[in-house]
Amino acid sequence: MTNEQLRNDIKEVAKKVGAIDISIVCGSLFCKFNAPDSAAKVLAENLKTLLQNFFDKKKVNDTLVKMSGALPDNEYAYDFMPVVDYRLNEYGI
Repeated sequence: MTNEQLRNDIKEVAKKVGAIDISIVCGSLFCKFNAPDSAAKVLAENLKTLLQNFFDKKKVNDTLVKMSGALPDNEYAYDFMPVVDYRLNEYGI
């Protein structure tokens, strides 16, 4: 899978949840939700769960999705972090 294909797949997952203004910068996903604050938070949490499931289908326990937000205008950021098992000399699982 190419990086561009992975980026497009991640953006498609975000669109399905209702995210707008989607961008990936330096390995982090930024997206806004066009909903009231409380509804946007629920959508953002749903997107986090879907992204974690997306990565788990590719390889279980390989990537952890961390969410930050809410930034101004109901924007949320998602970071994709490798899972490290220190028993394996700090290499990912």
